[in-house]
Amino acid sequence: MSIPLRRLTQVVLLARLVALATGLVVVTGTKITLPMTLGFLVVGLTSFYGLMHTTLLGLVRRHPILAMLDALLLSAIVALNGIDSPLLLAALTTALLLGLWLEPLSGAIVMVCLVSLYIGAALVGPDAGTQAFTSWVTIPFVYVTLWLLGLTMRTSLDAEAKAQETLRDAVVTAAATEERTRLARELHDSLAKSLQGIALTATALPLQVERQPERAVESASAIREMATTAVHDVRGVMGDLRSRTSEGTLGEASTQVVLGWATRTGRSPQLEIADVDTPDEATRYELLAVLEEALDNTHRHAGPCLVTVRLREEGTHLELTVRDTGTGFDPDQLALAQAAGHGGVRGMHERLARVGGWATIDSEPGRGTTLTCTVPLLSRVER
Repeated sequence: MSIPLRRLTQVVLLARLVALATGLVVVTGTKITLPMTLGFLVVGLTSFYGLMHTTLLGLVRRHPILAMLDALLLSAIVALNGIDSPLLLAALTTALLLGLWLEPLSGAIVMVCLVSLYIGAALVGPDAGTQAFTSWVTIPFVYVTLWLLGLTMRTSLDAEAKAQETLRDAVVTAAATEERTRLARELHDSLAKSLQGIALTATALPLQVERQPERAVESASAIREMATTAVHDVRGVMGDLRSRTSEGTLGEASTQVVLGWATRTGRSPQLEIADVDTPDEATRYELLAVLEEALDNTHRHAGPCLVTVRLREEGTHLELTVRDTGTGFDPDQLALAQAAGHGGVRGMHERLARVGGWATIDSEPGRGTTLTCTVPLLSRVER
């Protein structure tokens, strides 16, 4: 039984106890018979027990005979005390509980029995000869109405629970898809390029050993460096990639990324990095990853050139610019490279889009390349 249905059942059982208390107030000052006393005790104890042990109520849904026994018990009490007894208030809640607990077919069968028991109680009870026509029509009508109301409420709760479960499944699926995409991006941005460099260099190594031994030594050294980088990349991918990138500001972290790249490549970039930061760790992480990817692309494709990295605030946004004076490229060639499976630039766009940002690339053959990344400065509203 779902939590909302369990709570609703508790409310109905509490209403039954309130009905009993109301009945006790009504009979105050009058002679209370033994059957009435037993009726109050039995109904009160069973209702209180159900209220305190709601986990047992799931048995009723699996075993409709228990609901039949509850209806039979209350009908017998009403028959002994008369249908004008205050205990009838408590008996009416049974119809609502039947709608909440049982499937439509089982509930309909029990409801027919309940109404039949009520009519039988009216025929053989102590007030059998004095009942008005409204008692024969109104009370059964109320029974059926309350049952239909409970059935409708249970159906709505079940539909809501199913919709929430579907939503949870969709969220889990979306999260898994996003994680796979992120992992693929991480592998491309780091490990795949290192392995590709190792493969290309190793392909030329046998010929260099025969004809250019000095060049072969350089290639072997390069392979060793790339292998070390690949091991480092694997550890980074397998580690917690969402942990905070550093304890400093975004500006300090960006400076560390650029200086680390300069040490590995032997280049001397110009830094125009302001002391800026963002409260959103996802924005911080993706922006630094794009910076690493942009610098790596510059080292691989731009050739000897001047590299400038700028980070600053522009109104309500952060703007990261990586500019080089290298060989540049034809934008049409970039589209062909992406179609061939080279997803570095696409990965940068995906990273920035994930945190509400965007990127523009300006390049021409022989005139260098400028990458401009823009992301919101303020923290995003979490999904």
